[in-house]
Amino acid sequence: MRYTLSLLAFAFLIFTAQSGEAVEVLHTYDSMKDDTQELASQYPDIAIYSEQGMSTGLDLEIFSVDVALNITELTDEELNALPTMYVDGTHHGNEGMSAEASFLFLQDVLERSAADPSYLEGKRLVVTPSVNPDGYFIDCRNNWNSVDLNRNYPYMWGMYGTSDTRGSCPASGTYRGPSEGSEIETQINMEMMRNMNLYVYFSAHTGSNDIVLPWKITGEFAVPIADWDLYEYFLNESANVSGLTYRDPGGAGESIAWGYGARAALSLIVEVDDMQWSPIVSTTIRGALSNELLMYDLAWENLELVGGHLQIIDETYNSVTVQNIGWGAAYNVTAGGEIIEKVERNQIITISKNSNILNYNRLIHEGEEADLTLISMNLTSIQILKMEARHQSVLFQLV
Repeated sequence: MRYTLSLLAFAFLIFTAQSGEAVEVLHTYDSMKDDTQELASQYPDIAIYSEQGMSTGLDLEIFSVDVALNITELTDEELNALPTMYVDGTHHGNEGMSAEASFLFLQDVLERSAADPSYLEGKRLVVTPSVNPDGYFIDCRNNWNSVDLNRNYPYMWGMYGTSDTRGSCPASGTYRGPSEGSEIETQINMEMMRNMNLYVYFSAHTGSNDIVLPWKITGEFAVPIADWDLYEYFLNESANVSGLTYRDPGGAGESIAWGYGARAALSLIVEVDDMQWSPIVSTTIRGALSNELLMYDLAWENLELVGGHLQIIDETYNSVTVQNIGWGAAYNVTAGGEIIEKVERNQIITISKNSNILNYNRLIHEGEEADLTLISMNLTSIQILKMEARHQSVLFQLV
């Protein structure tokens, strides 16, 4: 199949060269691996290329690049605590443009961070161009076991839009696998996300040009998205820069259903192009992906705002005033005394203080661990503030 596609690509290149049209050839699995490794090696202070595991059938590397400021100096605990955006591609191996989107976004972040280190300050990016190396290598939708990896995740597994029958390449159907999370590739991807303080998860696909929600919000099998205010705000902002609209998912057991359901991240499929199977685009790859990359940039550049994000405005010895500047609400706000259940976007509140720590949840949905969305902020020492208050009182009495 790869040889046949190469001949077709060569013939297409000759035809388009004669007609004067611009064309660009997509990466293969091997060239993507080589180029990703080479790209990371150019930025040793902020990027680490690593192998996450091997594919089911052909023993091909599932590789990723981890990006953070001074990454080689960080402990695993420090790295895993950073607010993180995770981007992956080719759950479906025949969707080569999804790997290209992941690679180009990685390239952009590295180039900008090298020019301005503040672009990376306080956050982390992880990119996996191909979750399904076997499918990517042979231009097949599913993995070596004929499982549609994007129907194999545990959250809502098998509820709708899947098949219990194996298909065959190239299309290979929507076979969900013998059990939830049965595939090595699925397990590796979930384990990676469990080691992240995950704020945003974008999984690139092709077949259309739009955005897919993690759960259905209309029709049969609809499930309310608890943090819909956040999703709606981001989707509106994204539409303003990219023009992309959103829709319900086509099947259950998708990676983004698990990304939000289990890891409490803003999780979306980005359908980056309507092209599938073809190894060539009749324009530049970057040009074809320009709108989608704008959406990626929007999420990355505002990562800390994804959810509730409280900013301290004023503080006394017994109270603290904060404003929520995030894109979603903040929940269960407390400084050791009273608890305010919800602080809306842009809302300002004053809360009593009995602690040097202000705690809140940046999402209402908890995921598989209760503290996934917990944010803790250090406040000025209560003792110092009390001493300052007494000092001011003494000065007032002397006057």
